[in-house]
Amino acid sequence: MAQAPLRVAMICTGNICRSPMAEVVLAAMVNADPALRGRVDVTSAGTANWHVGAEMDPRARGALDRAGFAEVGTPAAFADRAYLDGHDIVVTMTREHASDVRHRLSNRSTEVVLLRNLLDPGKNLDVADPYYGGDAEFDECLELIRRGGQRLTLELRSRLDADSFEV
Repeated sequence: MAQAPLRVAMICTGNICRSPMAEVVLAAMVNADPALRGRVDVTSAGTANWHVGAEMDPRARGALDRAGFAEVGTPAAFADRAYLDGHDIVVTMTREHASDVRHRLSNRSTEVVLLRNLLDPGKNLDVADPYYGGDAEFDECLELIRRGGQRLTLELRSRLDADSFEV
């Protein structure tokens, strides 16, 4: 019997900058990896419901385009309890997002991971919000997300092989 795909959610505040970029990047990495393709589903949402149904910020889309990521991503969604409980792993951009997610979750098997801890374990660093910046801030944010995504794909491969996930 085939195992259900791992469901991974990328989370930020409004789901129009960081988390949709992270969704597109991770989905591209998963789809390019034969060990993960078809075994991992990636979505994104925000801890605030300000932009539900909106497309990602054009500056985020521009950063993705400049970096060669053509995937569209999903419209903005709200990370309510039902959404979060439906995921195996929730990757947050900030400590505040992680706290919000933990308070909303009722599915205690859902794992919450701070993206920067994939790169700097235990330091609990945030991914800065590029919203009030320009192209340089979006490109810098995307590069950090890309590096975190590379590390996350390694962790996902390990989890699928060993059925454990540790950061």
